[in-house]
Amino acid sequence: MANIAFGSKYFIFSKFSSIPKTSKIEQDRANLQKEYDDFMAFGESSELNDFKELGVYLESKEYIHAVNKLQDQKKAEEGRINNYASQVKSKKFKNHFKFKSSAKLKEHLTFADSKDYQRYIELKNSKALKSDENLQKELSNLEKSGGIKRFLKFENNPKYKEYKTFEDSKELADHFKLGEYLKSPEHTELLKESNDKLLAENDKKKKFEEFKNSKKYKWFTELQNSNKFDQLKSWEVVFEDDFNGKLDQEKWLTRYFWGDKLFNGPYALEHDKAFPTDGKNLETGNTLKIVTKREKVEGTIWKLPFGFVPQTFDYSTGMINSGKSHRQLYGKVEAKIKINYAKAVNYNFWMASDKMLPHIDILKLQQKKSKAELSHHYGNAKDAQHTKAEFSGLDLDQDFFIYTLEWTKDKLTWKINDVVVNEQTKGVPQEPLFITFSCGITGKPNDAGLPASMEIDWVRCYKKV
Repeated sequence: MANIAFGSKYFIFSKFSSIPKTSKIEQDRANLQKEYDDFMAFGESSELNDFKELGVYLESKEYIHAVNKLQDQKKAEEGRINNYASQVKSKKFKNHFKFKSSAKLKEHLTFADSKDYQRYIELKNSKALKSDENLQKELSNLEKSGGIKRFLKFENNPKYKEYKTFEDSKELADHFKLGEYLKSPEHTELLKESNDKLLAENDKKKKFEEFKNSKKYKWFTELQNSNKFDQLKSWEVVFEDDFNGKLDQEKWLTRYFWGDKLFNGPYALEHDKAFPTDGKNLETGNTLKIVTKREKVEGTIWKLPFGFVPQTFDYSTGMINSGKSHRQLYGKVEAKIKINYAKAVNYNFWMASDKMLPHIDILKLQQKKSKAELSHHYGNAKDAQHTKAEFSGLDLDQDFFIYTLEWTKDKLTWKINDVVVNEQTKGVPQEPLFITFSCGITGKPNDAGLPASMEIDWVRCYKKV
């Protein structure tokens, strides 16, 4: 369990004993960022856009009109098929075609083409019949013949009369016309067109429903209606460095800001025992290491009332700051840092202005590797005020930790691995500050543990969106 002290008062916070591992914090952040990136990519994808457009289309008058028209077309064509089939199956049509194919009708029609029937009709229509007894006698003989008798009897048969009436009817003509139409390419194409297009419209609807019920879309809509990404969306990176490769000289000064400003060189403060060389004690690669070691170096010290004075130092160290490239008012500043501890060395991650004050120590470690100071200093040089918090019980050289300062107009909040370790509302700075990483020796020198280093994996600054 760790202790946190404000002034001379100590408070015990069990949460310090369970600060999550940095690897877990970064993995959780990476997972969240990936999910957010996937969410944003899906939100801007043509796949989702097509789905939305399809949804608009399926609710449109255009879609309703198109489907209704196709359904009416299909219904009409299928109605013609059904109507024709019903006619063929009906008693009326069956009887007609049965009678039409009967032997009696065939015999009757054959006799109608015979010489006897033709002579019979000729005599019946002859103008000389009334005055010519021979013609009358011939007609009488024909009428008495079996063929004519049967023919005339068939002509007077009600079924035959019904047959002849229906055979000449519009209803039967329409039936034959419909039959021809149902064999035509026009009917085939219309029915195929309506079926194919209705299937296509139904496929669109099916596709829409499948997408709507897909895991991917449900995942998206659930996230859309959640606050899972609020923290990501509420911060925008305004300055960052992953320290991969050579140090970016456009971002970082390797000396105090005023040393660069006043005489274009590095200097140390009067109480410093280690000289901050101008980048010589910085090791780059996948991280940035500020190395403090024992070695004699010639440097310059700021010493009142003399100003800048040459001096020989027994120790060297380094620093970087963003005084020329980035300053920030409010927002969030955080860095992933590992302390390779030596007792004599001070390790500092801080923010400063052009003047002595204000000054915020995001992390200050000295004397003990498990006792860190979180403080800020404000007011003016003659009447400086301080708020100071300390926590102990966490071995800060065992691993990388993420040190964070969240800064609003009314409040400063310190975090380690996303756990709040200090809050302060007094003397909150109201002017832009720049970032500094530095190591030094200010107390009694001690070679034990040297060389030592402060290793920075990355730093990021955010503004509130």
